[in-house]
Amino acid sequence: MTFVDPDGRRKVFDFADISAVPTLLDDLVRAFASGVAPGGRWQSVSTAEAAAGAVKYLARYLTEHHPHVVSLADLDAEVWWAWRSEKDKHTRWPGQVTMMRALLSEATTLPQSTRRAMRAKAVKPRKRLPANDAYTRDEFTAIRNAANQRVNQAFRRIRANTTVLQRFLDGDEPADAPSFHVQGVRWTVGSLLAHLSQTGTMPSQYLSWAVSRKDCFDLSGVTNPAQALFPSIDEVLCLMVLLVCERGFNLSVMNNLTVDSFRASDPVAEEPVHTVGVDKPRRGTRRYSDEILAGEAGKLWERAVALTQPCRDALSVMGRPTDTLLVAHRHKNLKADGPFRMEWTSACLTASHVGRAATGPSWTFRRLRLTEQVLNQTARQNTETESEDIYRRPDPLTAEASAETITAGQSDAVAHAHASIQVRAMTSGEVEQARQNPKAVAATLGIPVHTLTLLLAGRLDTPTVACVDFFGSPFADEAGQPCPASFFACFACGNAVITPRHLPRLVVLLDALDDIATVVPPPRWERDFADHHARLRTILTTNATIAEVTRARSAAGDEDRDLVSRLLKRRLDG
Repeated sequence: MTFVDPDGRRKVFDFADISAVPTLLDDLVRAFASGVAPGGRWQSVSTAEAAAGAVKYLARYLTEHHPHVVSLADLDAEVWWAWRSEKDKHTRWPGQVTMMRALLSEATTLPQSTRRAMRAKAVKPRKRLPANDAYTRDEFTAIRNAANQRVNQAFRRIRANTTVLQRFLDGDEPADAPSFHVQGVRWTVGSLLAHLSQTGTMPSQYLSWAVSRKDCFDLSGVTNPAQALFPSIDEVLCLMVLLVCERGFNLSVMNNLTVDSFRASDPVAEEPVHTVGVDKPRRGTRRYSDEILAGEAGKLWERAVALTQPCRDALSVMGRPTDTLLVAHRHKNLKADGPFRMEWTSACLTASHVGRAATGPSWTFRRLRLTEQVLNQTARQNTETESEDIYRRPDPLTAEASAETITAGQSDAVAHAHASIQVRAMTSGEVEQARQNPKAVAATLGIPVHTLTLLLAGRLDTPTVACVDFFGSPFADEAGQPCPASFFACFACGNAVITPRHLPRLVVLLDALDDIATVVPPPRWERDFADHHARLRTILTTNATIAEVTRARSAAGDEDRDLVSRLLKRRLDG
């Protein structure tokens, strides 16, 4: 398949080497073709490459682990969750899941049940590997400082060589400037820089060697004379580090940044304020937005434009004009790709390459983006909910920085839960004591002995607890009426009693509420479930140890799960 991006660049994708059932591969390639079609969700070479990688990976995964899937019509919700479970064991970053969800969404034959499963969040929060936690503030600062030093060094080198070039163009090159005679042509330092500024390359390998040997150019930070006027790949990577540290940009956003910005400030009297267009393809129809860069962010934007402008100037002379912000010079693969790089994908940013890009600590863009949001507690090109749930809340640095706030909030929540909980609990020892001395225990509970006997026999059980006075409900309009409340209300009722016999069902109910929390909208959760969940969690943590809860979860049977299911579906309410 041949892909052409909006700028006319072509990329051929070959899927012939994939070992998979032809019908499955056909479905996957059709989904890919839909996504890369004009106006589709993947319109750059880098995103198309990522989508093609997802096609190949999923074809191999399904062939190896789910051979019964011979087309995407066979990819049911169970297979999707199996893949999610396997993926979540190794990473909590959402990028791969998001890409796979996008690819499958393009398939016309995918079952609706699978589409619903793809929209649901994972039942349990994924555990982030320690290597993927946010950097400490000191580490973050060290990485930022190292990148800043490298970018400043590139500025000084390019400015020094540009000054020499300008003297040549103005006719002021010193008469004693170094010169070289090659095949009847006299090259001065100025004329070599002029040739370089228009072609991105030196006239010959010999002249490159001769210039380096005589130190004719300022080559601070680089080794190749062809980079005297242009930032290297490593230097642009460091510039990208600064953009991530300042505004939390991810790779797809940085790939699509252009120099077309609107300056909303007086360039003479005010600090720079720029309005920059942001394109995040994963958002679909909401992919375009504006980012206001003021203060330090505005200054960084102007540095980024100035640092990379010589590359755009050369490309314009070469007949390949571009408004892409991030352009770097490379001195390899010149025949195939030309002297400049404009595509920045995760595949080209390996750990070893990234580690060479700065003299300070090693880094990855993912951890930098995470750290920026954790330290600043601000959503960046994502929703506040996504930033909180995926980036900030799971990170140890957030917990450490918010320890006092979290402790105070937990104390308030526990106090509120205790104030609204009226249910009473009996331990295993108290149940045994009740069998041996029912009169004393009945007096302690404030109930008749025969009621205690029925309680111990399980004759007073509701789907949640035991009720010792069904006709004395605090929720009834008149005394003596049957209790009209939902069984969830038992947790806030003084007539409710919990014994160890109820623990398995209560643990199953808590787990089910945790699952619901991942799929229902927040307003509905707060309205229908939040109070019940808080009371139940407080009841279990107050009256059972972690070991007892674990044993209760193992002891729960199908009857408990069925009853909880019917309770949550409101099939038990009268």
